Amino acid sequence: MKHKIGMILVLVLFAVHSPSFADPVSKAPHRGALQDAEGMHAELVIEKSGLVKVYLYDNAMKPLSLGYLQGRLVIKAHDGAEHNKDLKASKEGKEGTMLQGDPLKGLSDWDTVVVSVKVKGQWVHFCFSHPHDAKASH
Repeated sequence: MKHKIGMILVLVLFAVHSPSFADPVSKAPHRGALQDAEGMHAELVIEKSGLVKVYLYDNAMKPLSLGYLQGRLVIKAHDGAEHNKDLKASKEGKEGTMLQGDPLKGLSDWDTVVVSVKVKGQWVHFCFSHPHDAKASH
């Protein structure tokens, strides 16, 4: 019995730490970092140029087409610097609603990002930690 419990524990730990189960980047359409809040998913993409894009999806990962949105971005860099940017909503055809901010100058690495989106009068916050995988956004 102890052997079966130990084996089940090993399988559960393997499943949790396996890239196919734990790697949200593999499920992100733009290879960004994914977070969910309030029944939505947000995909954060920070391009090498410093351009920040946030794509919004429903629970089934279908692009959301929302009306007017307000967005705000706070990035904390590893060196302690903090960058704040307003995000503007735009629609990209089948991509649905995307938020985009002006490129961040001099951002070489980041630790945490908070994306705040005002949807139907309420703020929804998505918190991202820097992915440790080189394949991820950034």
